[in-house]
Amino acid sequence: MLIFWSGTFFEKKGFPEDENGKFLPGNAILEALESAVVFYYVKKDKEIENLVKKYLTSGPKLKEISREIKKIVFKKHPLLDGIEIPQKIYLPEENISREIVKVFDFEKKEFIKSFKTEVFKGVLENVHIKSENVEKIKTACKSYARVLAEYEHKELKNTEFEDLITDIQNSIANEWEIPIRVGKWTNTPYKGDLLFFWREKETRDYLLKHFHIDIRPKDVLYLPRTNEFLGWGEIKD
Repeated sequence: MLIFWSGTFFEKKGFPEDENGKFLPGNAILEALESAVVFYYVKKDKEIENLVKKYLTSGPKLKEISREIKKIVFKKHPLLDGIEIPQKIYLPEENISREIVKVFDFEKKEFIKSFKTEVFKGVLENVHIKSENVEKIKTACKSYARVLAEYEHKELKNTEFEDLITDIQNSIANEWEIPIRVGKWTNTPYKGDLLFFWREKETRDYLLKHFHIDIRPKDVLYLPRTNEFLGWGEIKD
């Protein structure tokens, strides 16, 4: 079962569609799981951490960073090999709405722009994600989601949204079986793929100096009608 606890969107022009209706590509779920597993093993495995750090400070091509880091991690820890995710996850029309999405800037502590897009929110009881490594995936996703929410809490402290992110943290800790962050939820390059290095100054400064890219999130996407941050969901057995 897939549960999208907050509004989720795939791209600004809306969800892709075929003769059977609108759908979320299965790759969106796979990418969410990959981000979590990459974070978990870079944190857990010192050899992997050093290999990734060496790669990131060797003048990588920007467009290849996420792909190459995943190669490094999954070569040693092929946790997602054999995972079964539907290629197309069809979305009930009644749960799709066209919404205003606002971009909240962490530094300015205010909304800096907005746009309209299609958003899905709801429960997909007949969608099943299968893997022989479900317990390890669950551990990785919990670890990733906790740290991601902690970072956002730090950036949202003393704002009107602090209670909202606290509620998300409580759900991650106590309620959600396998928490995931799906689709587009920030304008940050690489989204959460480099989460481990957000707090790793040497690597972060190297990328900032040589590529003028700060890999830490500068913003988060917010849905004003329902008062929620985009992309939070859960895989439930």
